[in-house]
Order: sequence, then C-alpha cells, then structure tokens
Amino acid sequence: MNLAFHAGTVTALTGENGSGKSTIARIVGGALAPDSGEILLDGKAVRIPDSRTALGHGIALISQEIALAGDLSVAENVFLGRQPVKRGIISWRKLEEQAAGLFDGIGMRLDPRARVADLPIESRQQVEIARALATEPRVLVLDEATSSLSEKVADMLLGIVADRRARGAAVVMITHRMNEIYRIADTAAVLRDGRIVATAPVRETHRDDLVRLMVGRELGDYYGRRRHEPDRDSVALRARGLRAASGAGDLGPVDLAVAAGEIVGVAGLSGSGKDVLGRALAGVIAAEGEVRVRDRPLPTGSPGAALRGGLGFVPEDRRAQALLGPRSVAENLALAWPDRVFRRGVLRPAAERAGVASAVTRYGIRTASMRLPVSALSGGNQQKVVIGRLFDRQLPAYVLSEPTRGVDIQSKSAIYALLRQQAERGAGVLFISSELNELCGLCDRVLVMFQGRVVASLDGSAITEEAVNHAMVTGEAPGVSAPVPGEEAAPVRRDPPLAAAP
Repeated sequence: MNLAFHAGTVTALTGENGSGKSTIARIVGGALAPDSGEILLDGKAVRIPDSRTALGHGIALISQEIALAGDLSVAENVFLGRQPVKRGIISWRKLEEQAAGLFDGIGMRLDPRARVADLPIESRQQVEIARALATEPRVLVLDEATSSLSEKVADMLLGIVADRRARGAAVVMITHRMNEIYRIADTAAVLRDGRIVATAPVRETHRDDLVRLMVGRELGDYYGRRRHEPDRDSVALRARGLRAASGAGDLGPVDLAVAAGEIVGVAGLSGSGKDVLGRALAGVIAAEGEVRVRDRPLPTGSPGAALRGGLGFVPEDRRAQALLGPRSVAENLALAWPDRVFRRGVLRPAAERAGVASAVTRYGIRTASMRLPVSALSGGNQQKVVIGRLFDRQLPAYVLSEPTRGVDIQSKSAIYALLRQQAERGAGVLFISSELNELCGLCDRVLVMFQGRVVASLDGSAITEEAVNHAMVTGEAPGVSAPVPGEEAAPVRRDPPLAAAP
C-alpha cells in the first residue's frame, strides 16, 4: 500500500469497518509495528516503534479508544509525562494554568482539576483531543475522534482541524460521517479489505460515488422506508414523572409514550439529559416515577428486571458497558439468552451453537469464528452483536443510545434496516442519537431535550435538522411541533443555567 499525506491538507480515510483504516492510524501513531514497508517523513525513512517516538517526530494520534488515567485530573492527563517541573517537583499551579490556557485557545470548556473518571464520555474524548493538540503536532491523525461528540462539539473540533491545516499541518481524518468529509476534507482515500482502491478530490466527487467506492456496490435506500403505520392505540413504552435520583444526573420530570411500531428519536446537546433518560428507562441508574412496557410496570433501578419485563437497552459505550471484550463472540451473544442456553444452571453447548449461528447469519455479523474474542471484531460488527442478541428476543420495547456511533456506512444502513424490522413487527423503539441526519431520516417522531426535560416533539414534515437544532440550542419548540401522544411538551426551565459541559 502506498499512501501520502501532504502538509496543509486534510485527508479523509474512508471505508467499511475492518477495511484497515484504524490499522494505518495505529502504525503512523506508533501503536502498531508494520510487517513490511517503510514510513517516510519529509522524504526520509523513519522508524516509529511507540507513541513517544511518534510524538518526537511531531505525529499525534487521537484514537476512538479512549486511553486516559481515570484517577488523575484533566490537567495531569493532558500533560502526562510533560508536566512543568521546578527543582524536581511538579508545579501544580503552572500545570493547571497551562491546561486552562490550552482549553481557552481551542474553545473547550473543561475543568483542569476535574477527575477524568468522573467525566462523561464526550468530555473524556475532549481530553484526548486536547492532549494531542498540546504537542503542536505537524501530523495530526484523528481516528473516529468525533464519534463520541455531540454535533456542537464536533463542529468545534472541525474548526480546530481547519485551523491546523491553515498552519501547515497534515491532518488525517478517519470518519464515517459524510457531512464531515464534505465539510473539511481535501482528499478522500478509500480502503477496502486492507487496500487503497481509490483516492479522489472530495469537491469533485459526488457523495453517491464515494459511498459506492467505500462499500463496493450500490447502498440502496440508506434509511429504509416506512412500510407500516404505528399503532397509536397501543403504547409499547411509557414513562410518567420520570426523574433521575439525586446524584444520578439531570433528568425530569419526563413524560413520554412510544406507540407499538413507532421509532421515536431523542435529540439534545451534551448535558441535555438524553443519555440519562436512556439509562433511567433501562434501570441502569436509580430513578423515580413510572415506567411501563405494554402497560405493565417496570421496577426502576434494575436492568435485569427491565429486560425481563420486555425492555431491551443498548448503551452508548458498547466496549465499557455492553461487551466482555476478551470473551468470545458466541459468549457475548448468548449473554441475553440465559433461558435458551442454560438448563438448571448448566450450559447447553448445542443450544448455544445453534442460537449463535442463527444470529450471526440473521444480523450480518462478520467474524472468522464464533470463538474469536469479540474485541477482535470491527466496531460495526461489535454493535451488531449487542443489538442482535436483544432483537433476537423479539421484545416489545427497545431503548438504543447512540447505536451507530463509530459505525461505518454499510453497517449503519444494516442497523437502520434491523430497527425498521422491529418496528414493523410491532415493537416500540426509542432512538437516542447525536446525529441529526439519522434522526430526521429514520424516525417517525423526534423528541428534543433541554435541561433534563422534553421541550419539543416534532412529527412528519416538521422533522428537519433546522427545527431539531433550534429546539436543542434554545430550549424552545419551533413554530410547528406535535405533542407526545397523550402528553404535552414540558415548559423550559430557565434556572439553573445550561450546564457548563458543552
């Protein structure tokens, strides 16, 4: 493979999950040694055995795999190994001042003294970004760096990328978001099965042509088409007066209803409460109020009880919250089927093999072996494991939080098709996402959250990116909105002010 990154340009590395994009990033960033070939920097061959050497050459990698020291502060993580020292002692005041100055310069709202383990995933990703930028790299590699970011913070990062390009840096962006590619990239390099199949100037390449190059075929109808009408007389999932318990997050009271066969999107900025809503409904955090599935009450604060009661939950961070990385694909799939694969507490291997083989085929999970560690799969296939094991239970209601984060275009389209299938059989789906285009393209209705409450419900032609964004930013419903069936949008709270996290 021959590939060049030029100073003062942004190159988008595109392709399906598993095509080799992250492998290239890890080799350039010193996290992985190449089997053959060489890396040239300014025309001279260099060896990059580790990330420290890469940084010494002015190469910084921002990975989608967040690797921070959770017990250390934000400032300590940003300048880890490069802390200001006087007479052999770290100057904590200067360290925090340097971090605050860096954050101000790049437009991030982070507390230098905050403990990283206490931060939400979006803020942790910002710490990763700040750590890379603090080295003033001449080659900046971003591996799905926006996948954990809201639209607002992703926009800020793209502004930083434009600034670094203007300063003469070579920027490499791995992203599945087509709007980002067409907004910031100069050139797209398309990988398929570990090989570069095309390089193209972005402004001269139509989006459909780029997608075709990425997947090797026509993608077809990306979001799918509604082939049924939701049953408004049958409510699959309902919440009344739902509040997060003290210390669990800013939420409530929230009233909502999802009809059988309906896909309802949930939008909101970071800190709006949309992620807290998903965890509260699924029993992951302690909550007050009432949650019902098909008019049967669910106990709050118990994920196991929620699942047994018919509610399947896909969390936003699949690696930390949904998968056992070292365990096999088969074991991770079977986690949601204890009644099928166990009898009197004893595993039934034949039942497990049959169920896993069926799910791998039904949900399009690409794996060389069902006994491979699930961590060896691409992000898209890992997500199909998480979603497929729940969909295989044919539950009446699902809550999915950021289910397409870090997933390639083809896998996204496959996930959308699976969601449509569940809705068509009568399941109610609550779809929480930071990507406005998929909310507008997929959902029958979109709820917008602001300061922990639902402030707007958009239906039909009223679902536009402009309308959703207006409600997200202002906390006010746009001119045309539809109430939640049987409920009304909550008034906006003006006190306390919007949370400091962007």
